[in-house]
Amino acid sequence: MLYQPQQLWTDSRPGTAAAAAAVQSPGLQGLSQYVDEQQRMYESAQQRPPPVQLQKPPAPPSPADERAPTTERVAEFRLDIPNGVRNMTQRPGDTIVGSVVVTVTKPTRAQRISLTFLGQERVFLRDTNSASLVPSTEKADLNLFEKRITLWGQEADSPAGAQMEVLAPGTLRIPFSIKLPHANYPATLKRDRVCRVRYLVWAHFERPGTFRAHDMATPKELLYLEPLAYPTRPREVLRINQRIEPFADSSTGGVAVQVDGGLSQLPAMAGDRVLYQLELRAVRSKAAMAGGADPADQPVPFTVRYARACIVERLYVRGLLRGLEHAQSYRTDLLSVALDPAGQVPGKRSNAAGTFAATGYLRLPVDLCPFESKQLSRAYELRIECDVADDSSLLDKVTRQTSTYTLYVPLDVCTVSPDAFTAAALSNAYTDEALNVSSIAPPAHHLADAEPAIRIGGWEVERSYTKWDKHNPTWIELAKKKAAA
Repeated sequence: MLYQPQQLWTDSRPGTAAAAAAVQSPGLQGLSQYVDEQQRMYESAQQRPPPVQLQKPPAPPSPADERAPTTERVAEFRLDIPNGVRNMTQRPGDTIVGSVVVTVTKPTRAQRISLTFLGQERVFLRDTNSASLVPSTEKADLNLFEKRITLWGQEADSPAGAQMEVLAPGTLRIPFSIKLPHANYPATLKRDRVCRVRYLVWAHFERPGTFRAHDMATPKELLYLEPLAYPTRPREVLRINQRIEPFADSSTGGVAVQVDGGLSQLPAMAGDRVLYQLELRAVRSKAAMAGGADPADQPVPFTVRYARACIVERLYVRGLLRGLEHAQSYRTDLLSVALDPAGQVPGKRSNAAGTFAATGYLRLPVDLCPFESKQLSRAYELRIECDVADDSSLLDKVTRQTSTYTLYVPLDVCTVSPDAFTAAALSNAYTDEALNVSSIAPPAHHLADAEPAIRIGGWEVERSYTKWDKHNPTWIELAKKKAAA
């Protein structure tokens, strides 16, 4: 009898029992089946999905492809104004340049290509006398000018049966120039539901059709115009010595505010700094005084606590409303500055002294430009606001009596520097050219008989024509867009 050793451990791995049984079996059939099964399991675990075959996109057609990129007869019609002209402010005497570009793919019969330059003014008038809860608004339009010129083809006054010209396939560029007159038209302006002044230029392409006309127009380009505002006097100090009386329903009844001081360097140009020196104090109002004593000599238990200075734009609109002439005004704050009282900690704007004294500079906005037209006028003012409080209850914000007082001071703003003018020259600057030391003659008023002049050419871009083929720039751009799409 042979010796058989005892099994001291057991392999718990999967498949080991089957392998042991196969080994103990008299044949190798079980072992070969086990090996094949393990091989299949290993190959299935190692199997990965086949890589994705990326298809290369087809090459875009070349711009030199003979296939036409468009079937439209008119492939391009636009107004080309240089950015240096479109984005700049134009003044009296300046020249506006541009060109009209039209591209046709086939021989095209057309009547004309024209250019229109329009200056229009619109004001809104509110009917405050209406019984409706919401007052109605009426608009009044005024055309400052409307100039039109024919750049190509028949004139506008040609007879109806005149022979039309034919545009050959290709790109035609027609330059033009607009000479602004020495006239002060109102500045380009837009205030919602108040007024609008705009200067538009656009082109027309008129061509006939079988059942209807195939007219085209370019988008209207907005141009920015600004008049010249000449000074009417030399620079000097604007003295302020006024008393602000209280309103009838003011909580501080019987108390007025005396404002003393001045503004230097007026008239000022847009962007200049204006020096202000102001003193504000509470005094008795005239209505509260008994007898003829000076209100400033009577002490009052009130103090000017806070003060502000605001630069205000004031618009005056005029027009016909229900057949009657009406005039209305609108104020808009452009800049507001809180004044610091003298002798206080910097940044502390509350005043406890009897007189609110403030000194500093105001920087005027750079886009100030006063003007006057038939329906619309624009001027500027300095609004001084102050809050008056009761001295006896400064610590009790509930029972404190406060009120706000407002004073408007006109600001003389110009766009031509007054430094070149003297007092003698200013008195005759508009009549005697010899006494005008700056040699600047003020332009005629906008109502004068002066209108813009439009002509073909007038600048370095010349009239040009490019044949419609694969070398045409418009053809190449259209082919690129077609390829990208």
